Amino acid sequence: MNGAVPRRATVVFAGLVIATCITWWLGSRSSPTGGALGVAVTLTILIAFAKIYFIGRDFMELRAAPSVLRIAFAAW
Repeated sequence: MNGAVPRRATVVFAGLVIATCITWWLGSRSSPTGGALGVAVTLTILIAFAKIYFIGRDFMELRAAPSVLRIAFAAW
């Protein structure tokens, strides 16, 4: 890599792709929850909130935003 892409953004992007694959797997018939729909739904929602947090912090540049905006986003 020539340094044009920030390392943190690449790591976060890879994590988001992995999280998407996990939620896709949870929704398939081969999920590790053994057909427990409530567990799969709960895990999928928790992963979705984590993805929203990382997208906001790293790709919407809220990491460097004023503290009031960061707190409002985290509270949401």
